[in-house]
Amino acid sequence: METSLGTTFWEPIAKTLAEINGFTIIQEEILVPNPFPQILQHELDKLVDEREKKPNKNTILTQECIQRLKNAALKTNPENITQYVSPPKGTGVDIHLFKDGVNYLFDIKTAQPNLGDFKKFNKQMLEWFAYSFAKNPNTDLEAAIAIPFNPFTKSWYEEQKSKLSSSPLDISQDIWVENEFWDFGSGSENTFEELKSLFVELGQEDFAGEFHDIFYPK
Repeated sequence: METSLGTTFWEPIAKTLAEINGFTIIQEEILVPNPFPQILQHELDKLVDEREKKPNKNTILTQECIQRLKNAALKTNPENITQYVSPPKGTGVDIHLFKDGVNYLFDIKTAQPNLGDFKKFNKQMLEWFAYSFAKNPNTDLEAAIAIPFNPFTKSWYEEQKSKLSSSPLDISQDIWVENEFWDFGSGSENTFEELKSLFVELGQEDFAGEFHDIFYPK
C-alpha cells in the first residue's frame, strides 16, 4: 500500500503545494536521445560504475557528476540526434518543477527501499542528467529521490544506516526525506506535520483508520 501511494496520493499533493509556492509544473517527460551520443554514454556508464565502487562517503559528489556529464554533452553534436523517445518504464520523473531558471526533478519512492534499490536510484538520476544535457548542456538541473515520510520512530537516515553505508548516492544531496522534500515544495516549515494533521481531521474513521499505522508507527 505504501508504494502505491506515490502517483495517486503524494504526487498530486506535492504538485499542488509547489504550484501554490510559485513553481511551474512541467508535464513533458525527460526523453532519451536516439541515437545516444557515444561520448555522453561513455561518461554516463563510467560515472555509474565509479559511484558503485566508491559508496557513501567516498562516492563522487553529485555536482561533479553534473559537470562531467555537461562537459561530455558539450563535445557532442546535437544534430546527430534524430529523435527523442520515452525512457524505460519505471525510470522516468514523477515530479518536474521549474522556478527561477532551475529545473527540479523528483522520483517518489518507498520509505523502505531494498539494498539494491539505491544502485537503481543512482543510475536513474545520472540518466536524467545525461538525457537533459544531451538536449541542452546549459540546463540548470537538480534531482533527488523523494522519501515522502519516515515510518520509523527514529531518524530515517539512522534506520537505513546499514544500507546507506554501501549506497553509491551522495546522501547529502540525492535523497530528500519527509520535510526535506515537503518544505522545499511548499516554502513553509513542518509541512508534513501539517499534512498529517489535516489527513486525520478530514476523516477520523475511514482515512485515519487506514493510514494510522503509517503515520503513527509504534
